[in-house]
Amino acid sequence: MSKTELWDRLGKTDPAHTSKFQRAGGFKGTAIRPIYSIHRMTEEFGPCGVGWGVNEPQFQVVHGPDEALVFCTVSIWHTSRENVVFGVGGDKAVVKFSSGIKTDDEAFKKAFTDAITNAMKLIGVGADVHMGRFDDSKYVAELEAEKRRNPHVNRAEDFHDDFETDLPATETPTKMKVKDARPAYEAWVKEMRRITDVAELSEWGKTKAPEINSLPGDWPMHFRAAYADHRKSLTNGVAA
Repeated sequence: MSKTELWDRLGKTDPAHTSKFQRAGGFKGTAIRPIYSIHRMTEEFGPCGVGWGVNEPQFQVVHGPDEALVFCTVSIWHTSRENVVFGVGGDKAVVKFSSGIKTDDEAFKKAFTDAITNAMKLIGVGADVHMGRFDDSKYVAELEAEKRRNPHVNRAEDFHDDFETDLPATETPTKMKVKDARPAYEAWVKEMRRITDVAELSEWGKTKAPEINSLPGDWPMHFRAAYADHRKSLTNGVAA
């Protein structure tokens, strides 16, 4: 596994989920919609709280002569709860204008969201935007052209057949309890990602399908998405 494999997968941003902005003073840039970053994490690791998650945030309010700033420090984990990265975000809760004082009752939420997305940057989410590649119109055009060529990229159903089982249609596997499912899910993700051969991964998927199907709720669907993404990265590597 390449040291930048995860970064490379998460680092490409769909232009449809970005927007241009300009701040006071003339600074311009590209912003990524926060929910898109959360979606990318879920595609890669599974549901929030299962394959990745956010730890308790810490807030600090700093008062100035004409404003109040709120800062948030938070950590996120992925794959295992021991894999932790931190992010810091901030916003203005109180600002003084010539027309008077203005308060923002969503400042804490904005600071929290900012902190989460800053933490995600450390593992590569939206790396192309943060590296300034969206300033290059040719790069953005290439991303959009690739999306048109591959409209079904990252869809779990592309590799759904590897999870078809021999269980009779009338038989439903016994579902795990949530407290047992979390460690099993994390262990299976680790086991899956250690496989570096497409054929071996397919055989593993077929063998593992009954256990995957025993996960509660929509966890099997999320595992299939992680499986499909890993299989896609191996397929692309073989093709290359």
